[in-house]
Amino acid sequence: MPSVLVADDHDLIREGIKAILRHQPEYRLVGEAVDGEETVDKVKQLKPDILLLDISMPKRSGLDLAEQVRRLSPATKIIIVSVHRSPLYIRKAFRSGVRGYLHKENATEDLVPALRRVAAGSTYVSSAVADYLTEQVGQQEPGEVPPGEAALTERETDILRLIVEGKTAKEIAGLLFISPRTVENHKQAILKKLELRKTSDLIKYAITHRIVDVEDP
Repeated sequence: MPSVLVADDHDLIREGIKAILRHQPEYRLVGEAVDGEETVDKVKQLKPDILLLDISMPKRSGLDLAEQVRRLSPATKIIIVSVHRSPLYIRKAFRSGVRGYLHKENATEDLVPALRRVAAGSTYVSSAVADYLTEQVGQQEPGEVPPGEAALTERETDILRLIVEGKTAKEIAGLLFISPRTVENHKQAILKKLELRKTSDLIKYAITHRIVDVEDP
């Protein structure tokens, strides 16, 4: 049963999240924090499986905390729950190692799907955040393409999409009727083209640059 720590300085938000968790017996609420320093202390003490983290908190920014939490408790998966939808915040969050990003406005319907997706080892971006990112991409100048996107072939984009969905090489091979070795070769080619090193980097890149769509389950 995954343990959950809630870190938010707004009482109403924390109480709302706790109310949702009380109706989800597959998750165990182990604590709550109201500022950055308390969040660090609780992470050290509790080592939660999942941390629900606000960005704007007293004493420490949630984005700065994300990097420290990863060092203190590498197994803890972080889901940002924030009012911020700026691509700058979202990019920094995923670069910091978070696994999910929700907008507070839609947290009631997005929280449980996010918990399930992240607990299973995948990533999650709420529809409100994804829609906003899509709008930003639509406002780019004609011909302006995110770095690396133009270099990917159609097959590589298909494979990248399935990697973001959490599929294994064997599962991707079965879906695309190719061998697992071919999948791995394509994956290495994608990493090289995008100048990335590992699978988690691919997922962050795909989400922050909107190379693939990340939708609700």
